[in-house]
Amino acid sequence: MYGRFVTALWVLTGLSAVFSLLAWRKREDPGGTPMVVFHLALSVGAASYAVDITATTLSTQLLARQVATIAQGAVAISWLHAALQYADFDRAVTRRAVGLLSLDLLMLMAVFVFPGVSLFDLPPSGSVGSLVVTPGTGLTAVFVAHMATILIAALAGTIVLVQLFVRSRHLYRTQAAAVLVAALAPWTIALTQQYFLQIPEDATIFAWGVSGIAMTTGLYTFKTLDPVPAAQETIVEQMGDGTLVLDVDGCISHANPAAETLLAGPEETLVGQQVDAVIPTWDKVTVDDDGQSDWSELALSVDGQQRFVELEVSPFTDRFDGLVGRLVVLRDVTERKQREQRLAQYKTIFEGVSEPVYVLDEHDRFVTYNDPFAELVGTVEDSLVGERFETVLGQMETEPMDDEPGEFLIRTASGEQVPCEVDAADIELASGESGRVGIVRDISQRKEIESELAVTTERLETLVEAAPLAIIATDTDGVVEVWNPAATELFGWSADEVLGETVPVIPAENRRQTAELHAQVLEGERLAGHETELQRKDGSRVDVSLAAAPIRGLSGSVVGSVSVITDITDQKRRERQLQLQNERLDEFASLVSHDLRNPLQVASGHLELASQDASADVRESITAATDALNRMETLIDHTLTLAREGRDIGDPEPVSLRDTFARAWDAAPTSAAERRIRDPPERVLADPDRLVELFQNLVRNAVEHGRDGATPESGPAADGAGAVTITLGATPDGFYVADDGPGIPPDQRDAVLESGYSTNDDGTGFGLSIVETIAEAHGWELKITDSEDGGAQFEFSGVEIETQGEEPTAESS
Repeated sequence: MYGRFVTALWVLTGLSAVFSLLAWRKREDPGGTPMVVFHLALSVGAASYAVDITATTLSTQLLARQVATIAQGAVAISWLHAALQYADFDRAVTRRAVGLLSLDLLMLMAVFVFPGVSLFDLPPSGSVGSLVVTPGTGLTAVFVAHMATILIAALAGTIVLVQLFVRSRHLYRTQAAAVLVAALAPWTIALTQQYFLQIPEDATIFAWGVSGIAMTTGLYTFKTLDPVPAAQETIVEQMGDGTLVLDVDGCISHANPAAETLLAGPEETLVGQQVDAVIPTWDKVTVDDDGQSDWSELALSVDGQQRFVELEVSPFTDRFDGLVGRLVVLRDVTERKQREQRLAQYKTIFEGVSEPVYVLDEHDRFVTYNDPFAELVGTVEDSLVGERFETVLGQMETEPMDDEPGEFLIRTASGEQVPCEVDAADIELASGESGRVGIVRDISQRKEIESELAVTTERLETLVEAAPLAIIATDTDGVVEVWNPAATELFGWSADEVLGETVPVIPAENRRQTAELHAQVLEGERLAGHETELQRKDGSRVDVSLAAAPIRGLSGSVVGSVSVITDITDQKRRERQLQLQNERLDEFASLVSHDLRNPLQVASGHLELASQDASADVRESITAATDALNRMETLIDHTLTLAREGRDIGDPEPVSLRDTFARAWDAAPTSAAERRIRDPPERVLADPDRLVELFQNLVRNAVEHGRDGATPESGPAADGAGAVTITLGATPDGFYVADDGPGIPPDQRDAVLESGYSTNDDGTGFGLSIVETIAEAHGWELKITDSEDGGAQFEFSGVEIETQGEEPTAESS
């Protein structure tokens, strides 16, 4: 017995899988999709049932029985779902019913998740035969609740299908038989097993299979059982007007081709939908007590397009005069309504629009026009009616194109010609003749702007063409849009060769860097003074300085870039020559330092040895020779300073003038000098070391030319009572250093700044030359004037001052 039963289960498994594919092909029909789920669940349930029977281990039997139980629940619920759809129940009712019963599936799935929940009280071990009927197996409350759900689903589905069968008039025999078999099969087989077949296993699974096959067969012969048969006795499928057949609940049971074309989209069908969903304004249809209505006009939207229909509703009954539905006849009046709307729109335009509007007949004669048009042409109301449109035209600006505005010169009564844009469209006049309506816009201001823009554009183009610098404009992809003659002269390519092509001047090794710079410009950045190397047409290279900026469109977005390119080949050549000269000068300085210092050191050593045994007269000569050697050492130091440092300075930084002047004072021979500070700028941008050197040379110069001729010693003055007073103060755009010594005559002020010039026999003549060199390296201008005390005053202007000083104070030390 088990062998045949298990074989039957495997046959049911395969048969259900086949019918799931057949149901899938009808998934769009009512009941189709639930039947796919039904057959798949039945196939899984039958296979799991077969494993439950044949397995002998308790764990395998338990797993198979749990899967079969879940599949059993899915079978019953999907069977009820298919029955509700098949009988065309309300969708909301169907969803609620299926959703409520689906709680059973969630409960069954919880058995796998929560170990404490079980379907059965298990026996000690497994055996042949289903676990449900195995001696020692007990059923838990969860399983009992599941069986109650199955019973409720089966009973509800049977009632739905029996009602559908009873109310049909049996005009579709195959479908009616399928409905009856589907309704009665589960109960017939269950009762047969209970009272006539003595088998140990549950055969109702085969009843579900028979019912599912019957319902799937019904899908392939599907026709709505009620009320189509009665309706088809009164309608004609080929009539020009659209017809709908509604059941008593307002559901569309049939729609002829004209109605489908009128109301449904290309991928839609009307059958099965509620009429108020298809015609949203259905509630405006007035129906009397007999279900009859006169012709009504409704507006509706189909596939995004507005339509207008006239419809009439008539009731129809079965042979017992019972109301089984209503017949709706629809007539498309969209074109008529559109004509009426256009006429109403034209009337509204003429009554309310502020722009000039006119209407012409098919012979281009005025039919009517509004007051703004009369004001534009300077005529009275209706005086142009019957006249041709050419009577108000001046010289035509552009030829009008179909469905596009044309530009005209409208001639006024005073003879003035006003530039206008006319937008015209075809219309149907009330008389049924064709005509045109035109809207006129005065574009005088726009024409003036266009004229000014054209002049500006021409000027810009002239500037670009005449510019001595190469100008190249590209779009966002680097395609050349502008290439001026200077670019041709610099690079060799003509404009015709590069316009519309990518920029050809970029060497292969620079393309990546150039692409990154181009991307930065397209993001809104600007480049200035970028030095690079570009390529000419003949393959030679040229040093250039490049400035680039983004080009923005009318919307403000970047649409390209423009580059201005300067040839700096000569500048680079001069820089290289200067670098070479500096290198040679440095070599010369090193040579001088090495070749002169060594003999000086030898001479100084011999003089020092000679002075030890020399007489007093000889020592005086040795001292004079030693002073001469020291002077030569100083000359060498200053020569090296000018040769090696020249006009170079480090990166300027904010420097305190007071502190820097103090550093220079402490390092200079200032024992015979007095320092005075008179509110100089607090901080300036300068190289601090070179600024100290500047102050040292100025202090040394003031001390050396002091008014008492005292010989200075290194270090600051001890008592502050020196022979010369040196002052640091402020000028409008810089600072000054002044003394109260003898001063510098005006005719010698240029000469003292020259290298080697000195009025002191012991001086080197380099001190003030170094001061001027340091000032020029900073970009400052040096001017020598008389101080307030009659001495020399060195003024430095063009100084970049970072912060303002405090209130004027005077301090001395």
